[in-house]
Amino acid sequence: MNVYRRSHHGFTLVELLVVIAIIGVLIALLLPAVQQAREAARRMSCSNNMKQLGLALHNYHDTHLAFPFGSRHLFESSWMLSILPQVEQSSVFDQLEYGDFSGYPNGVNGALLHNWTPDFNWCPSSPANRLNKRDDYGNRFSTTSYVGISGATASATDSTDPTGAGRCGSGTQGYACANGMMVANMVTRMRDTTDGLTNTVIVAEQSAMGKNSTGGLADIRSSYEWGCWGGVGATVPPPQAGASGDSYTWATTPWSRNTTTIRFPIGTLTEGSGNHTDGSNSALHSEHPGGALVLRGDGSVAFAAETMDIAALRNLCIRDDGNVISTPL
Repeated sequence: MNVYRRSHHGFTLVELLVVIAIIGVLIALLLPAVQQAREAARRMSCSNNMKQLGLALHNYHDTHLAFPFGSRHLFESSWMLSILPQVEQSSVFDQLEYGDFSGYPNGVNGALLHNWTPDFNWCPSSPANRLNKRDDYGNRFSTTSYVGISGATASATDSTDPTGAGRCGSGTQGYACANGMMVANMVTRMRDTTDGLTNTVIVAEQSAMGKNSTGGLADIRSSYEWGCWGGVGATVPPPQAGASGDSYTWATTPWSRNTTTIRFPIGTLTEGSGNHTDGSNSALHSEHPGGALVLRGDGSVAFAAETMDIAALRNLCIRDDGNVISTPL
């Protein structure tokens, strides 16, 4: 009788380790590509949100013959609240009440807007908090990844208007200007943008996390302190002083809400000198590698690189300085 031995051959320890090593190498090679693909999808979604905002702003202009106030009166309303009907949120907009402090979480709209975080105002790449910082008033309001552009100052150390028109001033919260397209307590029209809508930025991205003076994480978005629905802490456009006895002026307490005056380069993430949640100069930034998305006045979206010269960025954020040659976007 013939007896056959069956051979049971399996992996040796060395072979198993080699297979595991190969799989590890493949994963290491594929993971960055997967992450890049995911970020590309998130960036496209962010760009689409900004295009929606651009269309909403144009529809608003068609209806009201002007763009919305950048933000309005004493913490009353922001440009983002104004365009709710144009982003298919009329059901919320129609219930709003207006008045001083109505854009605060403890104001008359507090219960209505509490914990409401719509997707149209949010970049999916952002790691920031979707609700405002202050929770001492019970209600919490949505923050946003996008900020209105009020204009630009002459330099990081000079608050003067580069156009010479005297529309910039220095206050306790930084430098504030009214030479852009989205100004507090003031409306602009398409005809006011003599540089051309294509050559002027009206809204830009503000969606990354910054750093405080000791290197810790800090949220320096303009909407973080009180949310994206409220207005500015002044009763007049910058740099006006306001009425006699008015304590809410640009020289004293002009807390910025949802607009910013360009003073620093894109990607400036260190808190201070007007670059903070209440500051007039909260910088543009994002989690997209290399820069941030911006919305032009004509409704188109472009990517502005962190390497962009600050003078070129200022030119893009001023509506009428005449510097429109070789727009770097």
